[in-house]
Amino acid sequence: MRIVVAATVVAGVLLVPQSASAAPGWKNLGSKAFKGAGALLQVAAVNKKTVFAINENGKPFHWNGKKWTAKKAPFKFRPTGIAASGPRSAWAVGYAGITPVAAHWNGKKWKKVGYQGAKFGPLDLPLVPLSLSAGRDGSVWSVAGLNSKNDGASAVRRWNGKSFVNVSVPGAAGASLTAVSVRNKDDVWLAGTTTANGTQAVATVLRLNGGKWKQVAAPGGQWGTVGQPHNIIQEIAVAGPKKVWAIRAQNGGGLLRWNGAKWSEAATPLISHYALTPDGGSGAWTIPSPGTGKTRSQYLHWAGKWRTLRGPDRKKNTYIHDIAQIPGSKQVVAVGSVEKDGKQLPIVEIYR
Repeated sequence: MRIVVAATVVAGVLLVPQSASAAPGWKNLGSKAFKGAGALLQVAAVNKKTVFAINENGKPFHWNGKKWTAKKAPFKFRPTGIAASGPRSAWAVGYAGITPVAAHWNGKKWKKVGYQGAKFGPLDLPLVPLSLSAGRDGSVWSVAGLNSKNDGASAVRRWNGKSFVNVSVPGAAGASLTAVSVRNKDDVWLAGTTTANGTQAVATVLRLNGGKWKQVAAPGGQWGTVGQPHNIIQEIAVAGPKKVWAIRAQNGGGLLRWNGAKWSEAATPLISHYALTPDGGSGAWTIPSPGTGKTRSQYLHWAGKWRTLRGPDRKKNTYIHDIAQIPGSKQVVAVGSVEKDGKQLPIVEIYR
């Protein structure tokens, strides 16, 4: 059921209430709080009154259901992930130079927290965070790699209440992990690629269930050649105990769905998918590589078949970098930027 709200003016954009029969669509959700900020790269939603976003320089923003406000950044960094378990608990990870970094929102301010390095034999590698996810119970996990979602060493980190620390995961040795999704402390999913013969890459999926890590039979056969661009699991998203979505992307596209017993795959209309989120129902949303839609953002929705939807025409090159479903609803929020006078200016779009 659509919730009808009073008409509101946000940053000069009139958000007019729709009738119950009006078709939902993608709309601008701008704000004066974004003035002077760079491209928004990451977004996480707790509910309709709590959404977190962060820009290319690590500047955080907060939506309270009525307006966006800018928050003080704890330091300057390039974010690669943001996650939230509640209005008073959110995390962001990324890198400053080649150093992995993390920040935590405690309900009042963002503070820098530790993000452990990794040792591989004699090497001390500053692995860059590639993925971050939080459950509603406060469980938070991250995977890190060599600044590329394609081959190379990787590590698993867990939030221990003070910092992100390394975790040894049985079955993950030798894998190049690229994605993590957390439902709660007893349901954690990791995904990436590995090799059995040293040449061909194949998908690997691990699940923490009942206190134990188990391999989940991964879909497909060979995903490419190690050392060359090949298919990867770009993102994985747990929507329920028997509903897990994953997007296969890079040299080929595929939307994967786990029903508790096996995977099914839907061919995708694009080769490269950049981000994924459940839709709050039986389907999922994905976005292509930023800039594919040119002057209008482009979204792909799967609910038994694919639909392509577009955002408002901004007359300038438009880039969507991240997307998140708002829990408890079928609303989805996306963040990105529009190119103007050689600069990237932040934008937010919402599907409702």
